[in-house]
Amino acid sequence: MRKKHQKHSHNQGSGGFEHLAANADFYSGGAPEEQPLYQDRPVSSSREVRKTGRHQAVSGRRKEAIDPREKMALLAILKSAIMILLLIIAFFMLRKGISLYEEKVWMDTHGSEEVSPVLREVVLVQEFDIENQDAREMFAERVEVWKESERLVRSADGLLLRGNVDQAIARCQDALRLDAAHIGALERLGDLYYKKGLYVEAINSYIRLLSVDPSRKELQERLIKALDAHDDAKAVVFMAKWYLEQNTYNENVQRYMANALFKQEDFSGAAEAYVRALKDAPHDIAAREKLAECYMLLEQYDKALVSLEALRETNYRDPNYYHDIAICNAQLGNSTETVQTLGKAAHLFGQQVVIGWVQDPKLDPVREDRTFQAFADRVGGEEFRKWLEQVAKTMEGKDREDVAPQLKLPETDMLEQDLLKPSN
Repeated sequence: MRKKHQKHSHNQGSGGFEHLAANADFYSGGAPEEQPLYQDRPVSSSREVRKTGRHQAVSGRRKEAIDPREKMALLAILKSAIMILLLIIAFFMLRKGISLYEEKVWMDTHGSEEVSPVLREVVLVQEFDIENQDAREMFAERVEVWKESERLVRSADGLLLRGNVDQAIARCQDALRLDAAHIGALERLGDLYYKKGLYVEAINSYIRLLSVDPSRKELQERLIKALDAHDDAKAVVFMAKWYLEQNTYNENVQRYMANALFKQEDFSGAAEAYVRALKDAPHDIAAREKLAECYMLLEQYDKALVSLEALRETNYRDPNYYHDIAICNAQLGNSTETVQTLGKAAHLFGQQVVIGWVQDPKLDPVREDRTFQAFADRVGGEEFRKWLEQVAKTMEGKDREDVAPQLKLPETDMLEQDLLKPSN
């Protein structure tokens, strides 16, 4: 019985699959085979690895093309921007071209120099008979001419505001060609001509204005100023005297007259004019210097010294100031003051400058003075002083020119404190 049981167990040892055939489909595929480690597996792409819906959605957006309508809108915007830019460039080029054309036309019209209308002889007053019909028509035409002249003058004012002086002058000249007595055009031309240095044209403008109204003192002063700039001293004196007779005192006119008298070598009249000018302007340095020069030319050295002393605070650094004071003192016989002035100048400006002054013939009145001789010894040496005395004796009684010293100057530039002490 035991043997029978063992036999039965042996028959069931196959796991209960006895009913399956040996060639069943379960084993048709065969067991999977393992590949060796040394064999490389094929690299799979991301598309084969990731097959999720999210991955497929992302991949679909990458492949999606731009909307044609958006592309057309972008192109339209770009074309519009280019057109606007081209229009702006064309506008500026057109504006520049118009400006160049206007400039060319103006140069062609006014390029050739012509005589200014203020230099032409004109008739300011024309006969007019109001009872004549033809004269009435001429009067109507004249009114239109006046209107056009006024328009040209206003146009000139606008050009002046923009700094176009030459074109403003041209407009005023056009106005004068239409109306030779236009006051506004003449006034503007006078001032513009003066600023440009065209003094003859400015003078003629003011003369024509004064021919219409000679009582305008501001025009008289402008005419005097233009005559002075033109260096017409005689006309300045004539106009200045007329102005001062007809009007109240004017400091500028008085100064113009004094300078004109000085240019005419009327030093006495110029001195009187400068004295009058200094009464109202005592701090006028230029007028006081001219007054001192007038007195020196008139050989009124005492008055010249007074004027020079008044310039001490302003001209104490000017070598010519000390030179003039030394000459005045020498001509008055003040040897000590002469030497002191020369010594101070040598201290300030160097001995070489003073040695040139010592040769001046105007110092001859004190040249024999022992104080002056001691100064000459200290500055240039005894040999230099003797040479000066010899030159003075040789040229005595003659008009001699300054002679440059032929001696070597001392090396020191400053005078010693004992300048006036006699040498041992």
